[in-house]
Amino acid sequence: MPKIPPRLHGKLRARAHHSRFARHYFQNIAPLFFAPEVAGGPLLIATAVAILAMNSPWAEAYAAFWQTPLAISFGGAELRYSLAEWANEALLPVFFFGIGVEVKRELTKGLLSERATAAFPFFGALGGLLVPVLIYLALNAGGEGQRGWGIPVTMDTAFALGILGFAGHRMPRILRVLLMAFSAVDDIGGLLVIAFAYTPDIRLWPLLGALLAYAAVLGLIRTGVISSVPYVLLGLVVWFLMQQAHVHATLAGVALGFLVPTAPRVSPGSFAHKVRNPLRLFRRAYRQIESDSQERKQEGHEEAARALGTLSELSDATYEAAERVLAIANPWITFVVLPLFALSNAGIAISPGLLRDAAASPVALGIAAGLLLGKPVGFLGATWLACRAGLARLPEGTSWSMIAALGILAGIGFTVSLFISELAFGGTRYEDLARIAVLISSLVAGLLGYIMLRRALSPRGDAGADAGEDRGRARAPRRQRVRAAGLHRGEDAPH
Repeated sequence: MPKIPPRLHGKLRARAHHSRFARHYFQNIAPLFFAPEVAGGPLLIATAVAILAMNSPWAEAYAAFWQTPLAISFGGAELRYSLAEWANEALLPVFFFGIGVEVKRELTKGLLSERATAAFPFFGALGGLLVPVLIYLALNAGGEGQRGWGIPVTMDTAFALGILGFAGHRMPRILRVLLMAFSAVDDIGGLLVIAFAYTPDIRLWPLLGALLAYAAVLGLIRTGVISSVPYVLLGLVVWFLMQQAHVHATLAGVALGFLVPTAPRVSPGSFAHKVRNPLRLFRRAYRQIESDSQERKQEGHEEAARALGTLSELSDATYEAAERVLAIANPWITFVVLPLFALSNAGIAISPGLLRDAAASPVALGIAAGLLLGKPVGFLGATWLACRAGLARLPEGTSWSMIAALGILAGIGFTVSLFISELAFGGTRYEDLARIAVLISSLVAGLLGYIMLRRALSPRGDAGADAGEDRGRARAPRRQRVRAAGLHRGEDAPH
């Protein structure tokens, strides 16, 4: 289960002891809203609201609201977009910035930094990227819908992690680790698809200006500038110039995310050495504060404040910049960026005619087959072949039924899939067909993945994860096993 902030965790755990609803909320619902990573609860609610709004008597007003124009001009340059386009052009880069930071952490010091832990999810992600594309092109190659081949490529990590949270406490932590590693490689593939397949004609001079601003950010990092203000200002410059260059700003978000340092400015060992002198000064200042002289007390307060400032800065420097950035950005992504994206993009008027068209459309069928068939087959098949070839091994504590469940969850292709749908088919009938296919496929993948995961985690299905525990019980002394069985039936323990 995703980690809930400690204070809230303790509060919910206390309530769970005397409230069935609180216990259910604590175990299943809270992880969708309170997680250190991007959580899927607000995104799920916003999606439901958008779909209901577009199928209500207020559908016209709802659609018209998101088409309201908003312009920002600077000198001779102007950015004019509708509110829905602003959600894509200005907010979604924040989401991709978070992806860039997460991927860099995984590559430098996380799950993808060592071959032993990276091989299995790497091969799974590779299969999960290639097979959906092949399936889609098998149905659309040479046709008008061929441009949408990138739609079923990527998964929605926030939703998939939310489904894992619903699975309960029996879920081995390694499954979450595998999903995060898989999603990191999957995100890289999606970003490459956006960069090379869906970037329009590029204007050279604004692009050069963006590269210079990007180099300036790198220079600030190399010179050790700590204040966030110049980074934010230069990041806005990069975003604006990338827009002027006709390069989608999501790539600017990813590129800036890759610049965020993943190592602390002060290591734990260096911290232990550097705090000695400030601590000595603070102790001396505290003795002055306790003296009878008012002048010495005032000097003591000032010296203590300086020492505390030094200690505070040294303590802050032990945090890596990436950790701090994600702690700030992820709540905004969870509660603002992704919900607004869903409210402006997920709304679609579902009619019998649209469903009939989607059922007969190679575009919709290619997306559905790519997500519901290509993702799990690619993920499971590639990892199995890699294990058979000795290039990877099944992680300890998992079973192939659990891996199959992860493959099905990988078919939840929501946020990035909807975004690529807009890039590929924006303003055409194909966009509606692609969106309905993404929505239905993601819903089916989520339900099937949850059912499969629960079955895999059941006592019979989770043989791999429970085998060690069963063997441990078998080796336990007979008297201990009999006592445990009695307690399980509710009998009183022997006195």
